[in-house]
Amino acid sequence: MARAVYIAGVGLTKVDLTGHIFGSIFDLFAEAYRKALEDAPVRSFDAVQLGIMDSEEFEGRANIAAKVADRLGLTGIPAVRSETASSTGAAAFHEGYYKIASGQAESVLVLAGERMKTVTTELATRIMSKTIDPVERSFGFTMPALIALVTQAWIRERKIRPKTMSDILARLMMRAHALGAENPLAAFYGKVEPLSAYFDARQNSPVATPLMRKDCSPVCDGAAAVILTAKPQAVRVAGLGSATETSSILDRSVLSSLEATTHAAKIAYWRADIPDPRDLQGLVVEAHDAFNSLLPINLVDLGLLDSNEVVEALVGPLRRDPTDPLEHPVTGVRGRLPTNLSGGLKARGHPVGGTGLFQIAENYLQITERFPNPRAQVRQAKIGISHSIGGPGNNVYVTVLESSDNRREKGYVQQPRIHFESGTPQRRADTPTDVQTGNAIVEAATSIYVTSDQKGPIHVALLRIDGRRVFAKLDHPLEEGEEVLDMQAGQTVKFLVKDDGDHYFQLLRRRGWTPTAIARSIRRRVSGSEDTDN
Repeated sequence: MARAVYIAGVGLTKVDLTGHIFGSIFDLFAEAYRKALEDAPVRSFDAVQLGIMDSEEFEGRANIAAKVADRLGLTGIPAVRSETASSTGAAAFHEGYYKIASGQAESVLVLAGERMKTVTTELATRIMSKTIDPVERSFGFTMPALIALVTQAWIRERKIRPKTMSDILARLMMRAHALGAENPLAAFYGKVEPLSAYFDARQNSPVATPLMRKDCSPVCDGAAAVILTAKPQAVRVAGLGSATETSSILDRSVLSSLEATTHAAKIAYWRADIPDPRDLQGLVVEAHDAFNSLLPINLVDLGLLDSNEVVEALVGPLRRDPTDPLEHPVTGVRGRLPTNLSGGLKARGHPVGGTGLFQIAENYLQITERFPNPRAQVRQAKIGISHSIGGPGNNVYVTVLESSDNRREKGYVQQPRIHFESGTPQRRADTPTDVQTGNAIVEAATSIYVTSDQKGPIHVALLRIDGRRVFAKLDHPLEEGEEVLDMQAGQTVKFLVKDDGDHYFQLLRRRGWTPTAIARSIRRRVSGSEDTDN
């Protein structure tokens, strides 16, 4: 039986947008380590577990775990690096936990962070794009562009109109920044974002429809430290879950959610003896919202809200003006589901290698009543769920922390799948060579304005043809009279395989009044009558 594991202390740096606070990656980790030592009674460690996503490209350093241990004055200690893309911080925590739970260590120092401001935003986009499938990358996809496709599928499934989705995204942006503006450790501390900023083209340019620049988390620096121990403390690790998904979304059975989140959550709840997380009292949640649209998707995947209630539970009724998110009756500080009160990845910041550990540390601070923003401190917080996504949803971690004196009733939870036998590999999303030209159905589509090589916009669709999914690019720039609306899910397009083997599609020109033509005609009439309506 696994030993109980506790958190003895945490340390968080300020998340920095300037690139000037920390002179090196060693300064960054040393700051988090110093704060953790000040917070914890533990002074000796049996191992260091280091989380950093891409020290090779951001720092020009390999074998960095040993170098960090040396710079911290811990030379001789076993030091191992974890890396699972943007869930790296959570992965490092889980590995540190297992060392103690197995009896091989009494205390482990977990450090995780990233110093991303060593490069330009353009280069950071290129580096992050290497975490996605090469086939997707060849079509111009970046991380936000893949999440845009997931978002488009989510929008279609819920029959949300584009204008309504823009309103939802704007309110999610405003919510995140309202919370982050009060968090002294957040990247956007003191920087609120009014709703109007989202609709100002000078401030908010498109990234990948429907996502805009203000839907995306920033490039920043930051690190977290957590000290784990076998000696009883105020907060224990109650349950861990992790799961993977196919590297390419072409191979996924579901597009509108992240099944790795659902499975990781089930494992964590099973290990924590949580039959239904909605019944938990004193709950706080930190979920991975690297892009605004991920937050409602995640809360449904985590089993915390239903899809028909999640939007209002985050941003309130769309027909009313937004209010203070801390006062929201569901996800505010006195609600049953206080969510991302740190500001989340969008406003606290997303130093990719450290984010997952930040979330765990923030939930720990809530449970110990020491949250950095006192106004966002949840009274009698007893249990925290943190959720971290690696890559485009293909390496997910869920972590449950709990107050050691919590006396909640534990119920039976059916064991989820935790054993995986060797079998025939699934079909890979390598470019198929046997798909022929013909009509195809759009499952999701996006226009990618910010690409890794700066050659945008690229109009890309996920198509279904002959029972298979393929990616394809629009084979010409949008002409007069053609709009991105013509690429919406459910439309029929012509799929082409050209002599070079690349995949393209063409928009079919239809006679008569199609829904797209009707919508276009209405917009033209409205715009043409604006001068006479006054």
